[in-house]
Amino acid sequence: MIGCAEANIDRPDLWLDSNLRVQTMNSTISRRDFLGLSVGAAGVLVASAGFSVLPRRSKGGLIEAEPATWFEWTKLSPRCWIAQGEGGNVLVIAGDGEAIVIDAKNPAYGAMLRREAEKTTGLPVKTLINTHHHGDHTGGNWAFTTDCTVIAHEKAKPRIASQMPRIQSGGKNAATGLANSTKAGKNAIIADIGVMEATGYKPSAWEPTKTVGDVEKLHIGGVNIELIHVGPGHTDNDVIVFLPDENVMHSGDLLFNNMWPFPDRAGGCETAGWIVSCEKILDICGDRKTVVVPGHGAVGDKEIAQRQRQMFIALRAKAAAAVKAGQKKEEFLARPWDEYKDYAAADSIKARTLGAVWDEAAGTPAG
Repeated sequence: MIGCAEANIDRPDLWLDSNLRVQTMNSTISRRDFLGLSVGAAGVLVASAGFSVLPRRSKGGLIEAEPATWFEWTKLSPRCWIAQGEGGNVLVIAGDGEAIVIDAKNPAYGAMLRREAEKTTGLPVKTLINTHHHGDHTGGNWAFTTDCTVIAHEKAKPRIASQMPRIQSGGKNAATGLANSTKAGKNAIIADIGVMEATGYKPSAWEPTKTVGDVEKLHIGGVNIELIHVGPGHTDNDVIVFLPDENVMHSGDLLFNNMWPFPDRAGGCETAGWIVSCEKILDICGDRKTVVVPGHGAVGDKEIAQRQRQMFIALRAKAAAAVKAGQKKEEFLARPWDEYKDYAAADSIKARTLGAVWDEAAGTPAG
């Protein structure tokens, strides 16, 4: 499932959340309906472990606790899983004796993500990698920074530090929404929010403990991991995470599958550079059937990058022609854009995407 952006495109510090709509692999449903479908029998909370559990009957007739998950987990390869929901897609890798997590969800959900990652892999999480600075990918960092190595691009660190007010707001909004939720496990997350608030929202609780430049090859827990920063794209600090031995890639928000991509011009976005990043993803995949995890949307392959590359090429050309013809920005945004009708699940991002390419064509400075 995916989170959609807030509708206000005049706020350059917005990131994606899951308040509007969510999408499963096969369909799009409202968040309320999703929560209803996700709750089975009445659950009980194991407070000490923080897991939401559903009752089941053992051979001896006693009621035992069986863990239930908050996120939607799918296995991608012998070592890799994806966790979807409550922010950007998360890739979890089972190494030798430890787990590696790629991205950390929205602020309230970092601790639940870590618990479920450790439950899923049977391993302790020791490393977190952020694909970029946005809060739906770094908001949960606080649940990892105390005892894990947290890695991000060097340009991400100051941007993460600057968004504490938004992190705090995200936590409060989540607490309000959870109060009305009927989903098993909500009490554990409400308790997690209290732990998060106890940090005082100091940047050090979210900042990476290690930064990287344009190319970094890591060997963590027997897993080879390549981090590649091409240049300004979705932001100025996007990192492609590639696992050559698994043939699995996490693109972060350089790729949005079947939805409008979310440009952050204030965060260093350049759509021309975004095209180059898509081309780099295609180059890395080559002729192999690489499993590609986009920042939002269903898992796929390099076709996601090909479609997004072509989309930006087309939008940039149309924006340039419209500006040259003297068309107003409002007219450009109001076009039917029927060729992207399948992206309707993320229509709240549409004006932001189109506005960004227009502003670049018109030479409007980033806000």
